[in-house]
Amino acid sequence: MNNGSAAVLVPAIVFFWLSKERKALRFALLTAGFFLFGILIHDMLHDHDTEKVWRYVVWASNDIIWMAIIAYWGIRGKVHMWQSIAGQLIVVAAPFLQLWRVADRHLWDLTFNSAYLYKTLLPIINSATLILCYLPILFWLQARRNKTAARTLS
Repeated sequence: MNNGSAAVLVPAIVFFWLSKERKALRFALLTAGFFLFGILIHDMLHDHDTEKVWRYVVWASNDIIWMAIIAYWGIRGKVHMWQSIAGQLIVVAAPFLQLWRVADRHLWDLTFNSAYLYKTLLPIINSATLILCYLPILFWLQARRNKTAARTLS
């Protein structure tokens, strides 16, 4: 996991706070919190999980809990529904990859196949999740541009 993932979200969090975009702020804060949690437990998991099983279970659980909170908040109107759905579609593969890695490493010994999938897809999933946190800024800019264009035409 990239140690800067949570820090990358700080500009988005500040922007959403200043613009009073609470739904996007909540989504970005939760995502940053889960990235920060992952960063904080990463070394401890590696030190204590010598069999290389529980780290994947913990990381898969972390992703599932994030998805559950985002789904609940989406239904309750606490985050944008489109952001909730997109976030779940992006992250849904991550828990499967984590658990696939456990099975592959301990049952099938196909580490060549799994290692490349694991090391390629998880960074893409994490990056796409970070991008999703910034998308409301693009929508805000588009809406602002449309308002300016409407004022110019009237």
